[in-house]
Amino acid sequence: MGLFDSTAARRRRTAHHEARHIVVARHLGATDLEGHVSPDGASGYFTGDFDGSREQEAVILLAGGGTTSNRAHADTLPHGGDSDLTQARRLLADSDMTMRDAEREAARMVRRHADEISRAAQDLLGDTS
Repeated sequence: MGLFDSTAARRRRTAHHEARHIVVARHLGATDLEGHVSPDGASGYFTGDFDGSREQEAVILLAGGGTTSNRAHADTLPHGGDSDLTQARRLLADSDMTMRDAEREAARMVRRHADEISRAAQDLLGDTS
């Protein structure tokens, strides 16, 4: 995120970040999902109910774009990306799933559901056109 990004650009980036979390979470069984983007686009978050594994939760967090090896979305990370990455590492600390495998699964799911993610981001922005 650049220092001189417009509010609209920040809101779009944040909406896409949160939409990636939401769509991947939905496909992994989460329910009651909601996302929010601040008016200035500087922050966002999502909530929902999820009873899946720690590994699945890490994939959901990494789907937002906060990965170490997948740079496809590196330029679209809002500030929350670092927190997502830290939380994913914690979740995988005692797991058989490696960080690299979780990142690959997150990237695969984001690619597979790209159209749905775009629609979800538009919904978060209140733009359904």
